[in-house]
Amino acid sequence: MSQTDLFVLAGVIGLLLTVGLVGRKKFATTQAYFLAGRELRWWQIGISLFATNFSAAAIIGLTGAAYLTGIAIYNYEWVGIIAMVVFAMVLAGALRRSQVYTISQYLEERFGQTVKIAYSAFVIFLIIFIDMASALYAGGMLLREVFPFASVNLIIFVIMLLVGAYSVLGGLSAIARTDVIQTVVIAVGSFLVAGYTFHAVGGWSAFVASAPEESLSLIRPLDDIAVPWTGLITGVPILCAYFWFANQNMVQWVLSAKSEGDARRGLMMAGFMKVVVLFIIVLPGVAAVSLFPGLSQADRIYPTLLFELLPTGILGLVLAGFVAAIMASVDSTLHAASTIITMDFVHRGRKELTPKQLVWTGRIITMIIICFSAIWAPQIGHFGTLFEYVQGVLSYAVAPIVVVYLGGWFWQRATSSGALAALVSGVATAILIGILQHTGYFTTHYLHVPLPVATVSLVALIVVSLMSKRHVPPEDRLLVRDTASLTSRDGVMAIALTLLVGLQVIAFW
Repeated sequence: MSQTDLFVLAGVIGLLLTVGLVGRKKFATTQAYFLAGRELRWWQIGISLFATNFSAAAIIGLTGAAYLTGIAIYNYEWVGIIAMVVFAMVLAGALRRSQVYTISQYLEERFGQTVKIAYSAFVIFLIIFIDMASALYAGGMLLREVFPFASVNLIIFVIMLLVGAYSVLGGLSAIARTDVIQTVVIAVGSFLVAGYTFHAVGGWSAFVASAPEESLSLIRPLDDIAVPWTGLITGVPILCAYFWFANQNMVQWVLSAKSEGDARRGLMMAGFMKVVVLFIIVLPGVAAVSLFPGLSQADRIYPTLLFELLPTGILGLVLAGFVAAIMASVDSTLHAASTIITMDFVHRGRKELTPKQLVWTGRIITMIIICFSAIWAPQIGHFGTLFEYVQGVLSYAVAPIVVVYLGGWFWQRATSSGALAALVSGVATAILIGILQHTGYFTTHYLHVPLPVATVSLVALIVVSLMSKRHVPPEDRLLVRDTASLTSRDGVMAIALTLLVGLQVIAFW
């Protein structure tokens, strides 16, 4: 790192802090703090969704997985884009009309307090130990190369201070403001890394000619270690359904939309932006195999590309983009956890608290979450690659939540008893599969786990609901298709995005 690189890095971080802190105001309502007053426009939502999704953990994890196994890892991304289209056209309108703050609040109104508490506890666990911790681990690992005199724990602590400075004080409005700059810096940095990588291997034609044929194929054999073709049926769709339909970290942006149209178009804008991930993140990881073969730790390939290929000045800008990616994912995740705990637990138990007191409660909770995640983050290095850690845990954990959440929207007959039975049976099935795997009775890829867990949960939901007392939830807690709010522009965007993804899959079949 030269002085120029350090100057660029410090300048971008200073700009982000300034934008996040300047213009902050006193919050008269919890809606203003936790959901930006439900006033965000479609372009703000699209940028923030992309910035939140395009995290430091995603950059490190996708590049490392591509280095190790090829572009099959992009299957998570294109299936995720299709999930975003479905969310935009089917669920976004009903969710926006429900006027809830959190998904768990919806689940409480649909199924009761027990299901709400189960979901909230589950999501808070994932936020602390998956979303937050993985982003901090990725950041600490790369920045340790920049500042070798500092420990990973110290670097993680500094990152948390930077993010907490504006996310704690400024709420979702401040996060949305910083996301605009973060997205620009992230995109510019990623394009630069991709450009220098492909230049180093001799250009696109040389890259295609030298890369192993199987590394450029999305559809892989049954014994593939990354994404066997069966995993595209049994695992990836369920994981993407959780991430985009039932993850407060993403759904909070839809809930903050000024209108249903803004929510839909914001989702699809983020989908169009995600299409380029194949070219600026995944394929450079494959190209790196010929440049730096034999790396013992795949997650180190992105730092290697940066420090070996980028010239002075450019290195500082790309590192700034990486720090921006850390901040963009961490701030949104922090806010999601704070919203869940404050609005679903504190507000319910202490109804006498004023909006101002609830906002300050949310700030204190945010700082507590920061501490827990920072303590756990360094432990991720003991679990193989970062991508395996994240997707492996989610494959066992999320299926019951997806079944209950979508069952509540799509099936009026679903009852509280059925939802609770689905959660309990699904978790029990996942634990049983994990024990059998650990004891060696059978082995299977983690992407083969979500479907059997979801099947058991769905059967339990149906059987117990039919056996229990029927109740009719309010209309706005069911999936009500409001075709009048759908516009021709929404339809054109959905079709165009779906076709674009289809062309990608065909090209790299």
